[in-house]
Amino acid sequence: MRMFFSKKKPVGNTRRTRKVVKPVRKPITWFKPLVQGLAVSMVVIVAGFGVWELNKSLSVSYWDIDADAHLKTQIESYLAEKKGAPFWQTRASVLRDELVARVPDIQHIKVSRILPDGLLVQAQARIPMALWKGEQAKQVMLIDEKGVPYRALKRGETLDLPFLRVHQDDLKNSTQMLLALNKYDVRKLLNLSELIVSEQGWRLNFAKGEQWQVKSTNIDYHVTQIMNILDMPRWSKGHWRIDARIPERWFIRPAKQEVI
Repeated sequence: MRMFFSKKKPVGNTRRTRKVVKPVRKPITWFKPLVQGLAVSMVVIVAGFGVWELNKSLSVSYWDIDADAHLKTQIESYLAEKKGAPFWQTRASVLRDELVARVPDIQHIKVSRILPDGLLVQAQARIPMALWKGEQAKQVMLIDEKGVPYRALKRGETLDLPFLRVHQDDLKNSTQMLLALNKYDVRKLLNLSELIVSEQGWRLNFAKGEQWQVKSTNIDYHVTQIMNILDMPRWSKGHWRIDARIPERWFIRPAKQEVI
């Protein structure tokens, strides 16, 4: 018996021999980053609004100043410009540095914030000891107790201070002389009209023609010795010209009221 097989594919209601491949749905890749971006944006907006509100609440609206009258006026004028300014512009360190630069009369200053919107300023003024004008300077400068020229004499400003006719390198020693006078007899400092430094030594011109001439070395010693002599009954009631440049031999003669 012969059997014949056909090479044609079966048709009709026959079982498939291949697996059916179902389509796979791809996830939406752009949705998650979008949500994350919106969330970050909201956080930034909320944080920015909070910082803005905090900055607004911390703006300076009042202050308390503990300082001499002439300093207080200048500090108040400066702080009035900062009223309502952002917090980062009114931090204590920023205000301190700007005040020192703007008000040269300040010697020491402390600035503290009183939360939320207040300031406490404590300032100490420089003590002007003398007037000085450098060789190339156009303005007369005020000199403090450390020999530092800190600002120009203002127009119309009158201060009864001695005038230093010295080189800038001698300012520190000159103020030491003034401090020594203030230490031993403040009346001598008040009567001092000018201090001159030259190659021959130091010359101090006082009121009523009184004059001292001393060496620049050992200032305290010379001032002490002269004050001890002037305290003696023989010399205490007069006005004298004293030349103490030679330690072994001093010259003392009555003062005269002519130009020196």
